Parts: sequence; C-alpha cells; structure tokens
Amino acid sequence: MSKMPSSQISRAGLVGSTAVKLGVGKLKHKVKRPFLDESSRVVDKEKQYDAEAEILFNAITQLRGTAVKVAQMIGMETELLPERIRTELAKSYHQVPPLNRVLVRKVIQEELGEPPENLFDEFNSVAVAAASLGQVHRAKLHDNRDVAVKVQYPGIHVSIDSDLKLLSKLSAGGIKLIPKHRQPSKDIIETTVEEIGARLREETDYRIEAENTCWFKENLNMQGVHVPIVHADYSSQRVITTQLLEGQHLDIWLDANPSQKIRDRAAQLIYDVFFHSATQLGRVHADPNPGNFLYMENGEIGLIDFGCVKKLSPKFVKNLPALLHAFHLNDYQRIFEAYASLGTTIKSDNQYDYESVLRPFGEWLSRPVREDYFDFKKNKNYTTSGRELIHKMSEMPSLEKVDEDFIFFDRTLYGMFKIFERLEATVYMRGHWEKLWVESDV
Repeated sequence: MSKMPSSQISRAGLVGSTAVKLGVGKLKHKVKRPFLDESSRVVDKEKQYDAEAEILFNAITQLRGTAVKVAQMIGMETELLPERIRTELAKSYHQVPPLNRVLVRKVIQEELGEPPENLFDEFNSVAVAAASLGQVHRAKLHDNRDVAVKVQYPGIHVSIDSDLKLLSKLSAGGIKLIPKHRQPSKDIIETTVEEIGARLREETDYRIEAENTCWFKENLNMQGVHVPIVHADYSSQRVITTQLLEGQHLDIWLDANPSQKIRDRAAQLIYDVFFHSATQLGRVHADPNPGNFLYMENGEIGLIDFGCVKKLSPKFVKNLPALLHAFHLNDYQRIFEAYASLGTTIKSDNQYDYESVLRPFGEWLSRPVREDYFDFKKNKNYTTSGRELIHKMSEMPSLEKVDEDFIFFDRTLYGMFKIFERLEATVYMRGHWEKLWVESDV
C-alpha cells in the first residue's frame, strides 16, 4: 500500500472526494426510486449500501489513525448502520490492509537504529494484523523466543489535529449514513471527537503502551488470562515488541464453532478482568473493541493493545458500588446521592427526571445483576435497548456535569457487553457486586 496521506490538505481532499462519491450514489438512488417497484427498490438500496461500504472502507484504510478509530466506535453501534456497511467497518478492528515492507523496514530502522534483519533472527515482513495506528509482524529473537512487533504507520502522530478538524466539520453536516432520527446529539459527537483525540495522542506513544502492558502483567495475575511480556530493548516511541501470544481474533475463533462452555468461559474471564481491574486495581483496559482480545481453544484469553488505559480515581472506585446498589433497589434518594458522590452534578433531584430517564436507565443497567447468571443469548438486544437510554441520560437538561471516569466506565462496559452478545454467553456478575455492597455496608 502507498504512503498514508498525512497533510491536512491531502487528507481533506480524500474526505471531500469520499463525501462526493457517497452523495452521487444517494442521488442516483433517489432519481431511480420513483420508477422502480417495491422489490426493485429494495434490491437497488442494497446495491447502494454495498457501494457505500466499499467507498467508506477504501477511504478509511487510506486515512488510518483517527478515521479507523471512528470506524471502530461506530462499528460498535451495530444497530445504527445497514448490515453491509457494518461488515466493512468491522474489518477496522484488525483487517486494515498493511503497509508495504519498505515502509515497515524504514520505521524500524529509524526507531531502533538497525533494520529488522539485523535485530531479529527471523522477521516476517507480511503483517499478521493491521488496524488503526499500526500493524503487527511475527518475528523471532536471537534466543529463539517468538515475538509480535507492532510498527506504527508513518505520519499518524502528525495527522491527528487535522483529522479532528475534519471530523468536527463532518459532524456538522458532512457524511451522514446514520438515519437522522438515530443521530447522536451535537454535544455527544463533539465530546466523542475530543475523546478520540486525547486517546490517540496517548496511543501514538508506544512507550506509554509498554508501561501499561508491564503494569497489567505485574498486577493482574488472573488464571486463564494472558498478558504479554514487553521486550524493552526492541521497543521505542513508534515500535513495540512483545511476547507473541497464541490465540485468534473473535471472528475467526467463532468460525471454529467453540462450545457453549468455552464461549461462556471466555466471556467470564473478560468480565472478571474488567471487574477486578476497576474495583481492585483502579485501572481499566478502556478500548473495548473485539480486536484487543485473543481467544484460545480452551476459552482462555489474551489481552493485547494497552494503548488506552484509564486510571480511575479512588473516589470513583469507592462510590461506584453504591450507585449500582441504589439502582438495584430502585431507591430514588440513594440514586441522586450516589451520583453526587461520583462527581456527577444534577441541578435538581426532581421526580420527572427520575421517572423519565434515571429509573429506566437504572433498570437497564442493573438487569445483569438481578439474576445469578445473565444470558446474553436470551437477551441478545440488551445493548440495543440501552443505547437510547444512555443518549437520553447525556441529553437530560438537569445533568450539568458527568465525571470522566463514569464516561469511560460506561463505554467500556457497553463495548464488553456487545462482545458477550456476539459470544451468546452466560456470565456471572451479581455475586461480584453483592460482595462489594456487603463490604461497603451501603
């Protein structure tokens, strides 16, 4: 693949041409629609979605970086988009077409001081996975240890600010494949764009990812959960080398039709990692996309890509169980008190806000802990039903301030539940929280 466009002009030109192509496709469909019968309209609409999906994915893979992060976030909201477009966006988790070997060799030489053929006993120049910020190559150290070498795409770090400006313009009225009645509010879009920018700036420094990976390797210590070793001598700001974990990405793993028991075990381990990390370690692996987990034949999991890790404040960790318990009890007064303790400011604790927004949201949030085991196969639309409630919460007039930790916690939880729906898994959650409720005597 050719070099990624990195200047604001070149990237704006690509976005503009993409918008034009999408607009022309929509116009053609509108012109033909009055002359088609109902069945022909459906067929033509599907062709339009196919064309839009191809145009979008081609543009995303050229832009990489911010564009792929947006694709991943929109791809999580699967019910927003037509199936064909969802399928293409899903590729952004780990199937972005890789850079050519010349550019890969150049980045490694610039970052580590020597070409890959000198640094490694073996180096496969064909990437085994490629996503938003970089691509991964299999290699072997001179002591025969197998490693994964992630190489950042050239130009990513300098394109972020220009991409954020483009995204803000698009959100104000550019490319809109999401139906109008389902579009997030302008505030939500702007907040999302800002969050993407902040996280991307962190994630382009692989030294931060190396530190995060080492921290979880040392502190997580959960049976059945594998965190790779970082090889610091072969890592830098834009190259990170880690132990090669065996395992498959979600789509490939599911194609092998693992048993219900194995799928349940994988989901349970993912949830246990999240719960233990949030409530005991005060940190969460806060990028909940399917590409950041590897699945093994026996249901064990590998955690990869620690570029986005959120440190939770002690106040948030201490007071979070009280909120979930208040929702579980459907206790009006406790809910407002718990929100206040978490740094979320609500102008008034009026009954209308509670009945119209807070209670429905709380009933949804606490559903998985109302049963000993929550079956995501029977409740396959759980996240779909919650998405609208989350949006209503964010748009509630009396909601003045939401603690940043709360936003990250909810986003991570939501993304994790979408994975559980894919796994059609049954997960034990209630007992974890009940123990905290008893310990905190709330």
